[in-house]
Amino acid sequence: MSAKKGPAIPNVKGGYKPQTTSNVLTYVLVSVGLIAVAALVIGGVVWNANRTKAPSASNIDLNGPVTQGVSDMTFGAPNAPVTIEIYEDPLCPACGMFERSQGAAITAAINEQKLRVRFRTLNFLNDASASRDYSTRAGAALQCVAGEKNQDVFLKFHSALFEQQPQEQGSSDHSNEDLANIAGTAGASEDTQRCIVKGAQVESAQQAAQESVKKLQAASPGGVSTPSVLHNDTKIDHSNPNWLPQLLGGAQ
Repeated sequence: MSAKKGPAIPNVKGGYKPQTTSNVLTYVLVSVGLIAVAALVIGGVVWNANRTKAPSASNIDLNGPVTQGVSDMTFGAPNAPVTIEIYEDPLCPACGMFERSQGAAITAAINEQKLRVRFRTLNFLNDASASRDYSTRAGAALQCVAGEKNQDVFLKFHSALFEQQPQEQGSSDHSNEDLANIAGTAGASEDTQRCIVKGAQVESAQQAAQESVKKLQAASPGGVSTPSVLHNDTKIDHSNPNWLPQLLGGAQ
């Protein structure tokens, strides 16, 4: 674990539901005759030809409009009975583990209007990234996507950042173009991808990170660490596997 380390968005029914773990599925194709096989092949070709692909950041005209990013990355129904704050660094390995183990349950609670979450991004691991500023740039990308005010897209992008998380002290990380492509795959618009490629929210992300550290320090006399979860300005022990059900149950 790495230590020291707008407007309200309406709930989206049937929203994004991430998998709790990555699964490797093996597909077995049983031959049922040449006609069936041919039909599958032709159908696959047609399906692939007609799929709508997210535009690559390298093909986007950077002179076009840019989504206005927001530093307040709060998602969930305004009247949700429970509101929490999640503090994380995009490069923090423990934050990646937290997202992979808890992300599905948190997203489900958001979609069910039981939970409202304010995501706060820190950047103390900048120097542990190959570019020396990855955490700030990833935080800026999150602000760009949050500016679309599309809950599903934000949650998909947030999850994807940790699924494709660079290695701490690694030899490479994601460029702004890489981040924009990940956002595009999550459903972000070209305007939002331009916001990411241009680094339009970098200064805002830096300021937000500083403010988040101060707020987390006030709730963490023993030291700041990520990931951290706060409820009513009090840290929650998220190592308890039942922390979220208990929190939601207590609000009923």
